[in-house]
Amino acid sequence: MNPPNGMDNFDFTITNLHYVVDLLSRSSVNVQPTQESVSQNGYVLSLTTHGSTNYYISDNHYSVSKGDILFFPKDLPRKKILGESDQWRHIIVRFNVQFGGDADQAALESLKPVFKNIDQTRSGLLFQELLQAWVGKQPGYWIRCRSRIMDILHLLIIDSLEHKTSHLQMVESLLELMYANEQKFFSIAELSREIGISPSYLCLIFKKTTGLTVIEYQNRIKIGKASDLLRSGEYNITAVAERLGFKDIYYFSRLFKKMMGTPPSYIMKKL
Repeated sequence: MNPPNGMDNFDFTITNLHYVVDLLSRSSVNVQPTQESVSQNGYVLSLTTHGSTNYYISDNHYSVSKGDILFFPKDLPRKKILGESDQWRHIIVRFNVQFGGDADQAALESLKPVFKNIDQTRSGLLFQELLQAWVGKQPGYWIRCRSRIMDILHLLIIDSLEHKTSHLQMVESLLELMYANEQKFFSIAELSREIGISPSYLCLIFKKTTGLTVIEYQNRIKIGKASDLLRSGEYNITAVAERLGFKDIYYFSRLFKKMMGTPPSYIMKKL
């Protein structure tokens, strides 16, 4: 199985920096960009330095607290919700990017919008240096600002790659287990215990990695194997179904026809 596409292309340049602000937020905000407000390749970075907030990005909820980094296209619909006594302090950066190609833009925008457990010492220092360079505007400040933004984005990219590599290894270990135990139907609970994650998280990373659900993938393995066994001429339909763990031969036949386009009896007739 090949790694997910698009995660190794990150050819881009920071072309414009609109602002770097140390902001204390005390009220909720709902951003719904209009056609007139849309800016090409505009992005937002934010580091939470104090307090917390509830953030909704494209209708997905995120709890954001100290040390968390937000990253998303400027024109993505979003809102933050603060209680009456809540305060949220963050360094926010808005900038534009020029990409080497469409694949590079797709790769950058495939990054998740909220990053947690990033090296807070390193990321905090980069944001502070970026803020100081922007505010001070000493000779060469633009080079320093652009460099710090690229360093921050590099941190996010590496974090995403590490998570995807870890997910890929988890899924590959499960696929090996499925192929080695062709007679068994594994439940979500069994597989999640095997790699030590929650059933819901397993379903998420498995579908993202393979494009299929756990059940769909197990069925694909079994029906593919069934086709090979039937074509060998050494097994009849009942024997194949039993070998692959199907207790109901009629269900096996229906599933085979659904996935292969023909019933298993058709293969037997062709021998």
